[in-house]
Amino acid sequence: MRTVRAYPALNENESVGVIVHNKVQKMDLDLVNQLNSIYKPIWDRADGIGRDLQEQGYTVAKGFYNNHSVKIDGRFVTEFFPIPVITVKGVGDIGVDLDYVWFVIVLPKEKALSLDYHSIAKEYKFEIYGSRDYLKDIYNEQIAISDIVPGIKDSPETDFCVQFYFEQSVAAIDIITIARILAV
Repeated sequence: MRTVRAYPALNENESVGVIVHNKVQKMDLDLVNQLNSIYKPIWDRADGIGRDLQEQGYTVAKGFYNNHSVKIDGRFVTEFFPIPVITVKGVGDIGVDLDYVWFVIVLPKEKALSLDYHSIAKEYKFEIYGSRDYLKDIYNEQIAISDIVPGIKDSPETDFCVQFYFEQSVAAIDIITIARILAV
């Protein structure tokens, strides 16, 4: 399809302007349906978590964010596509990714050094990384829990991200329970 849009000359010293669009295409309905089949479930999940938290008195803001770094088969991959993220005021962020939910809080070094990671590891899957050098893990499943405190002490970082991972079916209250446990 070709469209032409013209605008008139305002006086005799101007020429008539013409804008030609040689490639105006109709949106591909199959592609829209494919994207909706991916995004609607994760948006519905994020929306439900957000509403549950609001009902519990939390202030939340929801949006879509891209450019995440995720580890797949031991290496970081950038997700250029956006996922829904819920910011819980004064607590942390909850992201609903394609196949899991994550919750991240940022702790100052002193607080990060004071946690009982052995107890936390019995209940939760988590990682720790610096808030600036976020691709350098202080802790993940391949690093010994006993290495967390020395890793935090030796790091030049002043703030640390503690990120927890959940199944898609996790209840909002179970996510926020972590913040209560950590006394954030």
